[in-house]
Amino acid sequence: MKRLLFFFFLILLIPKILVLTTGCAQIISPTGGKRDSIPPVLIEARPQLRATNFTGNRITLNFDEYILLDQLRENLLVSPTPKNDPYVDFKLKTVTIKLRDTLEPNTTYTINLGNALRDNNENNILRNFSYVFSTGPTIDSLEFSGKIQLAETGKSDSTLQAFLYKNPGDSAVYKQKPRYIAKLDSAGNFFFKNLSPGTYQLYALKDGDGSKTYNSKLEMFAFADSAVNLNGVVSPANLFA
Repeated sequence: MKRLLFFFFLILLIPKILVLTTGCAQIISPTGGKRDSIPPVLIEARPQLRATNFTGNRITLNFDEYILLDQLRENLLVSPTPKNDPYVDFKLKTVTIKLRDTLEPNTTYTINLGNALRDNNENNILRNFSYVFSTGPTIDSLEFSGKIQLAETGKSDSTLQAFLYKNPGDSAVYKQKPRYIAKLDSAGNFFFKNLSPGTYQLYALKDGDGSKTYNSKLEMFAFADSAVNLNGVVSPANLFA
């Protein structure tokens, strides 16, 4: 009799056991872990960063993960300004830069990709990545900074750019591209690096058509009252557009 009662209670308990075990065995999708927030890291450059006596026309940059180049035209800045921008392409983890101008002797060049370079999975931006090299034995190291504000309001406009010319003529900003270009940050600050010694004319321009010249009275414009002498320590400039 006891044995029959045992089997009876066992039959009643089996469905409940099955429900409990099935619930415990539910499959939960993996969370994937912590989100990647690190931008791509350069692991190799050929020629190496800050190479001197550069004579080629091809640069290869290898990163630690798959990368993308987004809005390159809006971000790319090359100094000194070339007649023709370099051809820049990417594949998998590699960026290839092919120069299309004859390089000047004993000159330091900077190829700045701005915020165009990012990783393929999480879109983490490698901000203001620059490749610097020199066709001579040394890298120019002079720097110059300043701030540009709107004359009417005192506010900043990050779409303006700062231009440096070596040509002292007033018409240079109409007829020629600048020697060096720097973009503004959100507070209106600009910062030039790897400049060569000399005397420069400083301008600011909202370059609406991308020509890198002042060709319309509708373009916001500013200029420094005096030349900038880059042969030593130089005070920051402040322009009103």
